[in-house]
Amino acid sequence: MRTDRPNLDRARSFTRRVGPLAIGVGLVMSLLSLPVLGTALAAAQPLALGVVLVLFGWAAYARTERTQGRIAQWGVTLVFCAGGAWSLMQWMPVLWGPHGGDMGGNIMLLAVWLTMGPALFVPGLLAAVRPGWTPLIVIPAILSLSIAAAFGYGIVAVRGLPGVESLTTTEQIVASSFSAANAAFLIIAARRAGAEWRS
Repeated sequence: MRTDRPNLDRARSFTRRVGPLAIGVGLVMSLLSLPVLGTALAAAQPLALGVVLVLFGWAAYARTERTQGRIAQWGVTLVFCAGGAWSLMQWMPVLWGPHGGDMGGNIMLLAVWLTMGPALFVPGLLAAVRPGWTPLIVIPAILSLSIAAAFGYGIVAVRGLPGVESLTTTEQIVASSFSAANAAFLIIAARRAGAEWRS
């Protein structure tokens, strides 16, 4: 008989199978970011993304009842809450600046920041209150970051960065590697999700 009740054991099995993959992609991005530090590509924040993927992958794999899992859980909480705080701080010049009511013609971007703030606080606080849910919380974040990286760095490799005349050959190769690594991760994660669904 079919039921809508989620199978948490199966979901936890999936997070433990995807976590090490995310760690691997994060390490690849972090290491490949080192040769391009100080270049135009560094402005696209690949090192920060790599570190976050390592942390989130660790949180997806680790058991929260153990010390390593709790450390990863608090790292996830800090990342989400810091991101939420940063997003809300983008509104400070609008609310308390010299041009209080002036949106500067960028209303949509400000709306995204205002929405993103609470949206990031919620999973951060949820991970703090319910540590056992942390692996399930980070999986959507990992997938979202990887999708953005696969498309974003692929476009950067082909078209370059706004305001930059052209990327060097090394930067193009590194950006292509970022895109390929994340695309491969998404394909493998989808296959593992399918295997869990069929089992």
